[in-house]
Amino acid sequence: MNAVIRTDHLRVPGHSAPVSREQMLTRVARFAERQANLGAFPDLKQQVGVRSVSYRLSPGQTGGPAPIDAPHNFHLSISTLSKGIRPTVHSHPYNEVFMPLNARFRVFWGETLEDSLDLDPFDVISVPAGVFRTFENLEDHPGYMMAIFDHGGDPHTGIVVPPEVFEQFYRNWNPGMVGVQG
Repeated sequence: MNAVIRTDHLRVPGHSAPVSREQMLTRVARFAERQANLGAFPDLKQQVGVRSVSYRLSPGQTGGPAPIDAPHNFHLSISTLSKGIRPTVHSHPYNEVFMPLNARFRVFWGETLEDSLDLDPFDVISVPAGVFRTFENLEDHPGYMMAIFDHGGDPHTGIVVPPEVFEQFYRNWNPGMVGVQG
C-alpha cells in the first residue's frame, strides 16, 4: 500500500512570532465579564432579563462591542436565554454554528419553523446559509448558547426575516446603530 504524501502537510522548522502578555490579554474574553448588548437586535429590549447577546469575538467589533476584536474569519457570541425564550426568526447569507453550553436547547428551522431537534450541552449544529432559524432553552435555569458566525465581515449584512417580523421589529429600526442602540 502506497501512502500519498501531502507536501502541504509537512512541518518545517522555525520560530514563534513574538507576543507580549499585554498583547495576549487583548485576545482574552472572560465569561464572567460579559455584558449584554441590548443594541444587537431590536427585540432584545422586550426580553431584558430573559435573553441577552454578548459578542466575545468580533473582528473590528463589526458585530458589536467585543473583548476580542482582532482580525478573524468568524464572529463568536454567547446568548443567555431563560426557559422558552427565542431569538427573532431570521436567516444569514452564511453558515451559523450553535453549541449549547449548560442547558438543553431546541433548534427550529424552515419557512414556518416546521422542523426542530434538541441539542444537549456541547452538541453542535451548523445551520446552512439562507435557512430561517431560531432556538429556545428547555431548562428551568438560564441557558448559554454559543454561536459562531462563519463570516469574517459584518455579520449584520444580508439578514432576511419573515414579513411579520420585519413589520414588528425592523421597519423603523436604524441598522446604523447595531451594537450601540440602548
